[in-house]
Amino acid sequence: MNRPTSLIILGAGALLGAELALGLLASGCSEAPNTGGERVTLATRVELEAKARAPFTTGLGWEVTIDEAYLSIGELRYFEGDPVTAWRWLEIGSAHAHPGHYQEGGAVGEMLEPTSVDLLASPVEIAVGQGVAGVASSARFSFHAPPTGPAASELGGAIARVVGTATKDALVRPFAVSALEADVLAVDGLPQVEGCTFEDGGVDGDGTVVLVLRPSVWLDQVDFSLVAESADGAPVELAPGEIPHKGFVRGLEKAAAYGFSFQR
Repeated sequence: MNRPTSLIILGAGALLGAELALGLLASGCSEAPNTGGERVTLATRVELEAKARAPFTTGLGWEVTIDEAYLSIGELRYFEGDPVTAWRWLEIGSAHAHPGHYQEGGAVGEMLEPTSVDLLASPVEIAVGQGVAGVASSARFSFHAPPTGPAASELGGAIARVVGTATKDALVRPFAVSALEADVLAVDGLPQVEGCTFEDGGVDGDGTVVLVLRPSVWLDQVDFSLVAESADGAPVELAPGEIPHKGFVRGLEKAAAYGFSFQR
């Protein structure tokens, strides 16, 4: 399949104009903006990583089984710029290989309707988005508060919640952990994660953006040894501000926890 290289010639400084143009696309304006690419319709599917459907081992050596997992999803946006993982590697490999911060480049598409999902019930189709033909290499994931959609009641006021059991040697820690919007605000004050990887991003026609969610990344650096032992086998809530809860929040903020791809 021949894929166009980049049909949106926009720099990072023209991002606002790109997003405004995509807003016109989403509104159904009959006159296509001057993007240089064909308008496309992008269905959106959310999937849970295969790894999290079975017990998995974290970076700290805990075997974790997930019993419940919910997430509040806001806007999703797709860009030409390289993902965070790429520029971090370049910074390590060569001090002059990259300006040193994520540059999203031209906008390729977006999904604007907030919702919430039960990850264990996925895959699930969510709202349809819009875009233009081009090559997406990275994406922005946004949380949404207050939660809306099918899993809003399970989330309460949280943007993410996980319930499960962590085991290491003779230690067994049933746990529950939630995060609020205030926990995940980026440096710009918005609840979003920049520079997620967008694979197979040759958007050369109508298709589906697949968002794979990775709770294994959310929980990878949670120190469950600091979680109190359950007296009755019920999950112990990880307290905000404590080290285990901070580990969960850091995981939520990692771009590697949100993988995007394009399918025809």
